[in-house]
Amino acid sequence: MKTLLLITSVLLVLSGCSSAIQTTTQYYQFEQPIESSSRNVSETSAQLRVQTVVLRGALNNLGIAMKIDNNQIHAANYHLWGESPDVMLTATAQQTLFKNMPSWMVIKGLPVITELDQQTFYELEYEIHHFNGDMQGNADISGLWRLYYTHPETGRRLISVHNFSSVLPIKDDGYDSLVATLEQTWLNINLDVAKAIEQARL
Repeated sequence: MKTLLLITSVLLVLSGCSSAIQTTTQYYQFEQPIESSSRNVSETSAQLRVQTVVLRGALNNLGIAMKIDNNQIHAANYHLWGESPDVMLTATAQQTLFKNMPSWMVIKGLPVITELDQQTFYELEYEIHHFNGDMQGNADISGLWRLYYTHPETGRRLISVHNFSSVLPIKDDGYDSLVATLEQTWLNINLDVAKAIEQARL
């Protein structure tokens, strides 16, 4: 009986230790501050449709990605995005472009509308190849973006393709700083895209 009690006590102690060292799952998202704003079609001169951002392979994973070496990406088990990265990046891109392109109607991609004046529009496609931290203490977002122009008489055509690579050092250790730096990097990329689209406009 004493042996049974001893074994039970040991199991309870080990169980307590095990639960104490379990890591709590943390969820992260871009802050995405949203300011109250509105825009009517009559106030704009062009429409830009931002298509859902495409992330390569395992990057579109809830686990925040870290580049371990040149050929290996690790997705965190306990540090997760609060929503799918493609959804988060698309929403942030649309908000940034909307704010910084005041003469444009910037929306997330929609099917073509039957009205003739709504069938002339630009489309922005992102293809993300890097969306991660690395072992050198950097946040890395790299890939390419494509700009298309659709007109009812000429159809859809490619206007330009741009490769980009933005690697910023993380100020502090930890995932909080990594997420904040990734958000700032994505903001900077979209500010550059806004300027480039204005210049490429037909």
